[in-house]
Amino acid sequence: MAKSTRHIPALDGLRGAAIILVLLWHCISITRDFLPGWSGVDLFFVLSGYLITGRLLATKDRPNYLANFYRNRALRILPLYYSVFIGFLVIVHLFVQKKNLPEFSVYTDHWKSFLLFTQNWTFLLYGFPRNQSLLSLWTLAVEEQFYLIWPLIILAISSATARWKIFAGLIVLIMATRTGYYLYHPHAHQLNYYNTFFRADALLMGSLLCHLHVAGIRLNNRWIKLATLLLLAAFIAAGLVLHNVDPANLFYGTIGYTLLAVFFACILHLVVSPGAATITPILNLPFLRFCGKISYGLYLLHEPILQTAGTKMSVWGVTRWPAHAGLVNNLSMTVCVLFTFLLASLSFRYFESFFLRLKTPSIPQEPARQGTAIS
Repeated sequence: MAKSTRHIPALDGLRGAAIILVLLWHCISITRDFLPGWSGVDLFFVLSGYLITGRLLATKDRPNYLANFYRNRALRILPLYYSVFIGFLVIVHLFVQKKNLPEFSVYTDHWKSFLLFTQNWTFLLYGFPRNQSLLSLWTLAVEEQFYLIWPLIILAISSATARWKIFAGLIVLIMATRTGYYLYHPHAHQLNYYNTFFRADALLMGSLLCHLHVAGIRLNNRWIKLATLLLLAAFIAAGLVLHNVDPANLFYGTIGYTLLAVFFACILHLVVSPGAATITPILNLPFLRFCGKISYGLYLLHEPILQTAGTKMSVWGVTRWPAHAGLVNNLSMTVCVLFTFLLASLSFRYFESFFLRLKTPSIPQEPARQGTAIS
């Protein structure tokens, strides 16, 4: 599997499913009662850990291993990220009234942390912004911090067996540490959610799966399917018992994040195993694959558009038609989502693609070639 050069379109669909989960969580509030849409972020983490580790393992013995990796990461992540962040700051300075500037103070006062991808720690140390247009950028910080050290770890640990054993141990350590912290500080759930170390288990789980594939360790698909169903049942049961699917609840704040990572890793394994995943036809749907293709733009753009244009449209509409407030809010949300899809599509085709063509080509036998995910 690890040496296959075949293309697996379902990986695009899997990334599309991840971004749709995030959009549902942010856009349709009623889904928050039963669907943990925020877990789309964890699916992104597992996918990134798998695909990035595949690239690293495939190129670690080649010249300019580190330089090529960091160059490719920069070309993929930085152009659109910096364009969105700097554009947002320009709009704030030009169009936000002085009395409303405190709502954006975290962004304007700590702009350097956003440029250096440490904003998740800025949120934890200095508080969260009242305007949450760029709050979702914390996930980019976690991934970039992971990308910074991961190539060095892959290079430093030469034994494949030692690597996957160490990664498995780290996953257990993270879950145990996070659980202990949550039980000791049950009200400090934000540290559990935004802390890079406490969220690294999903990235490590993707990396562990990649190592198992590269090492040729056979995973019984029947057992994987059973584990997937049992984990899904556990998530449903936890939601029913706790009466919510919030990421800060007792289940997710302790062992839940790690179990989500295992769940998504099981799905990922089945997707890349020929004929193993019954959901593959769904993931191959053109719309899901399209969403996966433009998912980076969708993720970066949807919150700023919803928080700024969406809010203004809703206020304007409700002021004029107060008797139809619900309809106005839904229409505003729909317009914003459609506009986000349009911008993300244009961004991928005319902006991001230019930089992607500048990347150093990956050699063909890497697992990352199994899909066209944006990593």
